[in-house]
This record gives sequence, structure tokens and C-alpha cells, in this order.
Amino acid sequence: MLPSMLRSPPRKDKNLFKVAVSDTIYHEAMHHIQVSVENKTTSPIIGVLLQPRLSGCEGPDVDHNVGEFEMIVGNDYFKFLNCRRNPKGAVITKHWTGKPYQGKIEVNFIIANTKRKLKFRATIISSYGKLYVDNDSEEIRYVAITSNDQDDSKECPKLKALPQIAENEAISYHKSNMFKLSILFYILFFITRYLIT
Repeated sequence: MLPSMLRSPPRKDKNLFKVAVSDTIYHEAMHHIQVSVENKTTSPIIGVLLQPRLSGCEGPDVDHNVGEFEMIVGNDYFKFLNCRRNPKGAVITKHWTGKPYQGKIEVNFIIANTKRKLKFRATIISSYGKLYVDNDSEEIRYVAITSNDQDDSKECPKLKALPQIAENEAISYHKSNMFKLSILFYILFFITRYLIT
């Protein structure tokens, strides 16, 4: 996901920002991994978009829906962003807080749907409107502690196609709604006319 309104081409600079994780392994007894984004520059940043990614799986058709974020109590930097039909599948910084986003901002991630290697990717907008992409954390991997379960390194899961509405179905649906709306206005017109007279 990238902002659509920016005119500046995306940049990559690993020295300006750091995405860190609290652990490089996870297992079934863990509740969450803490993820932080650190601004190593002296200038504030406008916003951060943070997403979980399956390691080794790139492309717009890959389903990275592997868990969800959880806010840290007292931390109001982030808000949830619906991603891959998951209402908590990504987080984005809130503009209205007025905070400069200098230093570290943190959030928790609860891994639910995979035993594969993961990483976290931040897209960052600087105060000058520059867009920085592919700021990745270290990989974290699954380690079983109660069984011989190994990590689930299968082929990358693809997004399921959403059902397409044929053009003639969409037109008939639109006409049906317009008809219902015109009847509603007709009834309201006569009710108000009756009440006035």
C-alpha cells in the first residue's frame, strides 16, 4: 500500500529509519511481538504505515493476512487500518495528535494465521513530503515448544479473487435503487403536502 497523492518518487534509505522487533522467534505460548519504528533523523516525520509481510513473498497478489495489531496502552500514535479484509491488519499514524513522531513509536502484533517467517515493513513520509519505502525489520521465525511442528514454509498464499459484478448487473442494481429512491421521495412529498394543508 502506498499513498496515492504524493508526487515525490519513492526512495530507499536504510540509515534514516529503523524497524525493530522485540524477538526474532515466536511460538504458541507468546501473546505478541512488539514492533517499533525509530526515526534516526533530527527532523520529524509526517506519517508511518506499518504492515506485516511473509518473508520471501512479494507482489500485489500475495495474501499477508497473518495476524493483527494491538495498541499498547498509553500509546496513541497509531490507529488501525483495514488491510486484506482485516480491520486490524495494518496500522497508520494519526495526524491529528500533533506529535512530531521523533524517536520510537511502538505497537504489538499478534500472530495468528501462520508459522512462516515474517517481517514488518514500514512506509514513511518525511516532513518534506518524501516517501521512503521498504524499511524492513529483521525476520522472525516460528519455533515450536510443545511439539515437533516446523515452520509452515509452503508456497506464498495468493489473494482470493473478489466476486465481480457484471456491468449489466451493476446497471440493473443501480436502476432498482433509483426506482426505490424515487418512490420514497414521492411518498415523502405527499406526506409533507398533506401535513401542510
